Amino acid sequence: MRRLLLFFILLSFVLACQKQAQRQEQPKERRVVINLYKVQSEGVPVEYTTKGYFEGEKDVVLKPLVSGRVLGLFVDEGSFVKAGQPLLKIDEQDYKNIVSQLSSQIAQAKANLENIKAQAERRKFLFERELIAREEYENYQTQARAQEDLIRSLKAQLENARLNLERTTLTAPFSGYIAQRFVNIGDYITPQSQTFRLVSLDPIRFVFQIPQEYLPYAKEGSTVKIYVEPYGELEGKVFFVSPAADQSRLITIKARLSNPRGELKPGMYGEARITLRTERAFKVPERAVVLQGNRKVVWRIEGGVAQPVVVDVIRQGEGFVYVKGELKDGDNIALDNAYILQQGMKVEVK
Repeated sequence: MRRLLLFFILLSFVLACQKQAQRQEQPKERRVVINLYKVQSEGVPVEYTTKGYFEGEKDVVLKPLVSGRVLGLFVDEGSFVKAGQPLLKIDEQDYKNIVSQLSSQIAQAKANLENIKAQAERRKFLFERELIAREEYENYQTQARAQEDLIRSLKAQLENARLNLERTTLTAPFSGYIAQRFVNIGDYITPQSQTFRLVSLDPIRFVFQIPQEYLPYAKEGSTVKIYVEPYGELEGKVFFVSPAADQSRLITIKARLSNPRGELKPGMYGEARITLRTERAFKVPERAVVLQGNRKVVWRIEGGVAQPVVVDVIRQGEGFVYVKGELKDGDNIALDNAYILQQGMKVEVK
């Protein structure tokens, strides 16, 4: 009897140990620690974005109008110059000599004309008294007219010579910045030689292209947002819409921007943003949106349980995205560790 009682006691002890071991082997329920973010809908502009570049309102390569040796340079690259400001000086001695020669020739021609006129008056006196033939009198009149034509021609040449003398000083046709210098002192330049590249910076143009379906949103006079690193979002006004598409079937658009401090430079790039419409959407941090295959989801937390909500991203930037989906104002979604959540998983909120 004692042995049987001892057997039952030992069996009870073994069964109790097995149950305790089974309880220890059962895993604890897994809970993911997260932060919550409460969503709220707002009006979001839906935009078409495209890259573009800046160009100067005025951007020219200056060439001289006369030839000669460069004697002086008055500006260098990066200098701001005003309209009419001297940029370089060409040796003017040859042009001075031409002016002097023509001035002397005109003086001589005028003296000759006075002499011919005096002789013509004497011939007139003799002709009226029938002492000489008409041909002799008219010959002096012809000589006087020819001399007058010569003087007019010499005066025109002198005017051109003085103009060329003035052109030995190359001046800025408008106010702007010297972007490049192509000459040095001592160079011999001609009207085909490049001297300076002069660029105006205020205002400045932004050039971009759009498909034809967006033309109604980029008419002449409309406002375009332009994002430029590191200056942020700026505004420009459309002043040019190309009358024809290019080979890629895109329409070229140009917008004009104010640039008083000259921070925007020709050749810099930016992004044009054209507002198409406004939609209601939810602004959420980027890390709340998880990619699952070909779809994007956020994890809505209800009663401590995670449930996926498929969303469409309509805009993003600066660490946030605007999404549309089966969400409502006041819903809580998961932030940290959202990428490891699964449907129905329980969560622990920090």
